[in-house]
Amino acid sequence: MSPSPPFSPPGQTPAEGVAAPMSQRVAKGAVWTMSATVARIASTILTLPILTRLLTPEEFGLVQIAAPFLFLVMAFSDFGIQPALMVSEEPSRRLWSTAFWTGLVLTTLAMLMLMGAAPLIASYYSEPRAAPILQVLSVTLLIGGTMIVPGTWLIRSMKFQTLAMVEVFATTAGMVAAIAAAWVGWGVWSLVVQQLVMFSLKAIALCTVSKAPLRFEFSVADMKGILGAGWGMTNIRMVNYFSRNADILIVGRFLGATALGFYGIAWRVMTMPIEIFANSLFNVLIPAIGQMKNEPHRLKAALMKAYRTISLFTFPAMAGISALAMPLTIFAFGETFAPAAVPIAALAIHGALQSLVTIQGTVFMTLGRTDLMFRWAMISLGCIIGCLLIGVQWGLNGAALGYLLASLICSPLSMRAMMKLIGAQWGDLADAILVHSLLSILMGLLVFALTLILPDSWSALAVLAVCIPVGVLIYIGGLLAFDRKAIDDVLGTARSVLMKRAS
Repeated sequence: MSPSPPFSPPGQTPAEGVAAPMSQRVAKGAVWTMSATVARIASTILTLPILTRLLTPEEFGLVQIAAPFLFLVMAFSDFGIQPALMVSEEPSRRLWSTAFWTGLVLTTLAMLMLMGAAPLIASYYSEPRAAPILQVLSVTLLIGGTMIVPGTWLIRSMKFQTLAMVEVFATTAGMVAAIAAAWVGWGVWSLVVQQLVMFSLKAIALCTVSKAPLRFEFSVADMKGILGAGWGMTNIRMVNYFSRNADILIVGRFLGATALGFYGIAWRVMTMPIEIFANSLFNVLIPAIGQMKNEPHRLKAALMKAYRTISLFTFPAMAGISALAMPLTIFAFGETFAPAAVPIAALAIHGALQSLVTIQGTVFMTLGRTDLMFRWAMISLGCIIGCLLIGVQWGLNGAALGYLLASLICSPLSMRAMMKLIGAQWGDLADAILVHSLLSILMGLLVFALTLILPDSWSALAVLAVCIPVGVLIYIGGLLAFDRKAIDDVLGTARSVLMKRAS
């Protein structure tokens, strides 16, 4: 069977360089992706407080029990098809079709496997109520299989506006469905409905609007190539999965569903700034990084600029969340969820480090050093498990602090390994993030001190109404004094994107 001709997404050809137009497209893509994430998280901020008043911590914990196993199978079920398509220089029409059908078969098998394993997973937690929840949620694996290729096609096409609109639409619809179900008394199943609605609408929308070149074509040779290219990345994703979900597995096993419900809320709060600022930029940078791999100086400059942008926004957000964890928890989720405050404070500090580590995987993969990536993933996993097993002896707060300790140990070491690959030094990283780090720490400490001197009779809303503006003024004042260029860069990028859009 003769090889079919290359069939790349429109606007992205192997011969393209990362010139000025690519920089503009990356900036525009970052704005669209960030806007979508902000909209999605805004809907979360509006709906999650409603759900925490309609559902109990235990009900949140029951779904959280199912989540890590669902994510595990998701990480394994596509055998790295998306990364393989992303790094392919000349994907043919037949390759895209083969990838689609391969992904669909693998996710179907994964769904059936998880349905059968659900009772065993529930017995691990001594929580039989989790089994039917996991079995129903496993349907999202099959739905997700239909999204792999259409989503990858849109990313390679750099159609981030389309991806953003689909994401916001599906996420918002899922949350509305969850509130409606919780309101009529469906309990924990309202959270299951949320996932089913969100995945289904997202799959329908992506398959409809992507216009990926899918046909009833299949090539065994192409399938072997896809799975071979993605296999190494799948191993790493599996290890990363355990690193990111070891806390849920350990907290749920040793402390139960209620404690896991508190911990899950803390994790959601921590991930919001990362999703807005770090993940949005990371997703947009994937195509550009792939084209810079043979230009180490440009790659280093691009990554340091990305770190500078991420730290500018994520660090103060995390510092503020950590400093205001208690009034923020009580105001947003109610007194019932007050035990989540200390985990929120600890995980917010972890989140600041995680926002920088997010990009590392793509850099390792693009430079062909998945072996180094795998090694550091294994080291991090061992450290996280050890710290969690020690910390969990002191309950929920101990587990959160244990996870933070592991992050403080491992993140700088893995960062050093990545920087060596791109020829960067600690001084380069310091130039990018030091000012924002120090200003965020100072702002966090001053805001926390302010909470201690405010009257105990004040409500959580009153404390937030005073402390948040003070924190914003401290941070912006520090930027004006020590890093005015950061503000000018952000305003310049925003003006450039708006002018480009207007034209």
